[in-house]
Amino acid sequence: KKVVIITGASRGFGELIAKKFQKENYQVIATMRNVDSSPSLKKLKNIDIKKLDVTIKSDIKNVVDFTIKKHGRIDILINNAGYGAMGFLEEASDEEIKYQFNVNLFGLIDCIKAVIPQMRKQKDGVIINISSIAGRAGLPFTSLYNSSKFAVEGLTESLHYELSLFGIDIKTVAPGSFRTGFHDSIIYTEKEKKDDLAGIRDELKNGIEAGIKDGPPFPFNYGNNNDVAEFVYDCSVNKKKVTNFVGRDTKIINLFIKIFGKRMFFRIIKKIWFSKILTRKKNRWCNTILKDYCLFAFF
Repeated sequence: KKVVIITGASRGFGELIAKKFQKENYQVIATMRNVDSSPSLKKLKNIDIKKLDVTIKSDIKNVVDFTIKKHGRIDILINNAGYGAMGFLEEASDEEIKYQFNVNLFGLIDCIKAVIPQMRKQKDGVIINISSIAGRAGLPFTSLYNSSKFAVEGLTESLHYELSLFGIDIKTVAPGSFRTGFHDSIIYTEKEKKDDLAGIRDELKNGIEAGIKDGPPFPFNYGNNNDVAEFVYDCSVNKKKVTNFVGRDTKIINLFIKIFGKRMFFRIIKKIWFSKILTRKKNRWCNTILKDYCLFAFF
């Protein structure tokens, strides 16, 4: 059997991706911080559940060593583990900033470094980094999350060149709006709160919470989570671009930026946020669909 390692497989996309590969007769190494957090995976054959916190290098080494010793190969690595840090940058502590990048970027890098030697030995392998539409365009109040995903995109593009020398394919899959466990893992960076930002901060948090609850309006809407699992599998077994987007909303956003450019995109986002949060005036030149969606599409 071909062997796939998946990080962050306890819920959401990671769990669905694990089930998809298991269904396709792969040997799945489903990793998670708490090995008891996904009872549904324990019931399936061809799945080894292993403890892995991507911020702990010894965990990564243990999983890779176990996989090679038991199965003799590593064909695919799916870097899915991650979370979103939201808030004003000036209110984020050094600890909060570093943890966002330790999980979303440095942990991902450590996982890649750990599997490369085996893939080079095989002269074959696929690495897929689960990114986000947040790696394409930024939004207010999400500077840490956005920058971590931009970094993943840049890292992947650069590694594409060097890993191709060894027969290793690397690419990103960037989902748009889907209702997953990601929303439950959002952390607001507020360890260095500023009193004069309290009112605006609360407004922004309320807006984010409302957007998550209500979801993007038609024609965007939340996508089908299984579509992401199917798409990730397709990217794993077929030749695809280095950067791949999944979800109707991602196509609309990319088309908008391609036609009108990011300058217009920035103007719309500023108009929406400043009118909603600061002046509370109605935005006359942006319809309700675009208004609601632009606020929350990237979460």
